[in-house]
Amino acid sequence: MVVHNPNNWHWVDKNCLQWSKDYFNKNISNTTYGSETIKYIIPSIDISGDCDVTQRKGKVLCIYDMKLQFTINGEAQDDKVTGNIILPEFIHDQDEDEYIFEINVDDGNREKEIKTLVIPVLKEKLMKFQSDLLETHAKDVQHQTN
Repeated sequence: MVVHNPNNWHWVDKNCLQWSKDYFNKNISNTTYGSETIKYIIPSIDISGDCDVTQRKGKVLCIYDMKLQFTINGEAQDDKVTGNIILPEFIHDQDEDEYIFEINVDDGNREKEIKTLVIPVLKEKLMKFQSDLLETHAKDVQHQTN
């Protein structure tokens, strides 16, 4: 991407939604979560919304508002669980404790277990997204001023 922008003064935007999809598929899909008695895996993620890296007046920012839907499968010794975890709002100015996950599984007794075993690891991975997004794309919206 060639940027013609003296002193990085003007708005420059880059759509990063596809990169976000690739990022989550690489960092979250097919990761195993669980304990000795049950293993959970997220085989697929559906992502919708907006994700941009932008620059104005020399300051690089990211702005995103996405809905993340994780398919989840679990397997214990004699039990299988399927369902999804939905994060209806994954927003750039959101703190980890503001994430509200909706858990829908065919065995309601497993919901608490998913909250304990899967959600903390998922939150940890989500918290890395913003810094990785900026690190990867900041150079594309800004040029060196000497």
